[in-house]
Amino acid sequence: MIDPDIGISSACFYPDETLDAVKRCLKLGFRNIEIFMNSFSELEEPYLRELSSVCRSEGARIVSLHPFTSGYEYMLFFSAYQKRAADSCEFYRRYFHAAAYLGAEFTVFHGDSLRAPFVGMDRYCEVYAMLAETAKSEGVTLAHENVSSARGGDPAFMRELRGRIGDISFVFDVKQALRAGHEPFDMIDAMGDRIKHVHINDWRYGNDGSREDGCRLPGAGDLDLSGIISRLESSGYTGRYMIEVYRKNFDVPEDIAASAEQLRRLYPRFPQSVSDAEQSCR
Repeated sequence: MIDPDIGISSACFYPDETLDAVKRCLKLGFRNIEIFMNSFSELEEPYLRELSSVCRSEGARIVSLHPFTSGYEYMLFFSAYQKRAADSCEFYRRYFHAAAYLGAEFTVFHGDSLRAPFVGMDRYCEVYAMLAETAKSEGVTLAHENVSSARGGDPAFMRELRGRIGDISFVFDVKQALRAGHEPFDMIDAMGDRIKHVHINDWRYGNDGSREDGCRLPGAGDLDLSGIISRLESSGYTGRYMIEVYRKNFDVPEDIAASAEQLRRLYPRFPQSVSDAEQSCR
């Protein structure tokens, strides 16, 4: 069984069908799952019921839900056609309802794209607050991720967003900070105590020290993950660490379980064993 503070995103197994990907996560021993939805029919109750049943039967918790329309959020919410934002909030209610049905606490949000004209910070905050309120009405929390291709990939943007929306929740993703050209510590500092969810991964630099797109499983790269975790927890983070990599970043599924074991063994939050944990309490 994987340590209860470590989870996994079903996106690791894309393009496997979502239910099959979740089953693979469970088979590896993970009991905290982020579900990446991949199609409209997966938001319908029959499919949700099956996802819930499979996880319940293994004693697993669905922590978060990730919309497959994240790449279109710039057009849905932040275009010049303002009426679409309100309509899209109602469309996203389907995700929020699905998350609540599955018992998930968070729904992940990417936000506006760098390739689109910026609507301005006032409008951005207005739309985000409207969407967050829609999520809250369904009993879940909207959590803004730092995605390299989106405005949220910039620590300065996230810092300003935190200043304007005091109760905002963030998803911190290690690889996305690096893909955007920033140090993970800078993004952690920008998000501060509003980090509520973490995608954990590692990064391999090029032989010349270049910052190539080198996403790796935790423990398979060059990052000081112990330092990153320490910085997160000193900022007040108490949530789970969800392993999220791409399918090309591992050879066999067992590599992911081995990576989770490395997290458990190498970093101070995770006890070496049950007996070690018991000793620390004596």
